[in-house]
Amino acid sequence: MPNTLATTTLILSLTLLNAQTYKDPKTSLDILEIAPPGAGTTNLYYHFSNFTADNRYAIFASTAAGQAQIFAYEPATGKTRQLTQGAGVAAAAACPHPRNPQLVYYPRGAAIEELNVSTGAVRRVGEIPQPRVGGTQQPSLSHDSKSLALVKQRDPANWEIGLMDIATGAWRTVAVVGFRVGHVQHHPSLPLIFYVWETGGYAPQRTWVVNDDGTANRPFYYTTDPKEWITPLKEWVTHESWVAGTGQITMIVDKVGIVVAGPDGKGHLLPGQYWHVHASEDGRFLVADDSGGNIWLIEAATDSRRLLVTGYRDGVRAVHAHASFDRTGRYVFFNNGHTRQTVALIDLQQQGVYSKPSWLR
Repeated sequence: MPNTLATTTLILSLTLLNAQTYKDPKTSLDILEIAPPGAGTTNLYYHFSNFTADNRYAIFASTAAGQAQIFAYEPATGKTRQLTQGAGVAAAAACPHPRNPQLVYYPRGAAIEELNVSTGAVRRVGEIPQPRVGGTQQPSLSHDSKSLALVKQRDPANWEIGLMDIATGAWRTVAVVGFRVGHVQHHPSLPLIFYVWETGGYAPQRTWVVNDDGTANRPFYYTTDPKEWITPLKEWVTHESWVAGTGQITMIVDKVGIVVAGPDGKGHLLPGQYWHVHASEDGRFLVADDSGGNIWLIEAATDSRRLLVTGYRDGVRAVHAHASFDRTGRYVFFNNGHTRQTVALIDLQQQGVYSKPSWLR
């Protein structure tokens, strides 16, 4: 049955924000800070690129009139659009469509809305059904672009992963488990959903995958050799992100390094003290930060590294970089607390980062 919920159109406010560029004192790279219109400016979580599918806009969250809203920054012009208005927008949980450059999905309360970036048209896709007591998180597109993978807390003891049909708003349960679920994200090309047992730290079995028809709910491992686990019988693998072009996944093993693995759980480790990691869509490069306030560019095949950013936590210690690439690998987009909390952009192409082999060291 087609979704008959009303479609509305927003008036998009077009502004030039007080953007400024500074040179990193150690790397000499130019960093463009996009000044926030209000407090709480942040990029989206990096399960996927923060850029629209045509690479025209970087999507981020900030406040307007005291409410969280979604914004779009256009690197070509330096202009920013406010895309949403009204109360209840979970702006930092927005999800740009990976193939349609016009569409962004986001929660507003228990409802999921579809926004057209160009026209401002908003369509209510559907509502996460009862029973629910909260626990809704960032949606992600299914491999066939027909559904959104979502999660809800059913009651004090159980969590449910489900798929919402984008055309009709219909909900289909995929799995119900008896622990807190986090980091739900659909595989970009397979009928597979990744999720974690969210404890805020170590878990007896943190990483899981389930087929999106509800079958084969199973543990996920980056290796089949238990000797490679630093803490047997419990794990802290976190900050996972599917790689759009390769179908692999990148993860952080706490205090150990970066894992690059296939959907079968087999992979390899890049040692290091990293905090978050995201891959370019072709999987060639990784961008990773550490808790000391540095951001690194890493060649995935060789583990060669170049320091991009220092001191991103100097002014605002609580900032997590959550750095990600655009769709082409030209830009790195991240949260910056260098002197205040902003979102920031590095143009790797313009600054010749990829054109000089000498960066590999």
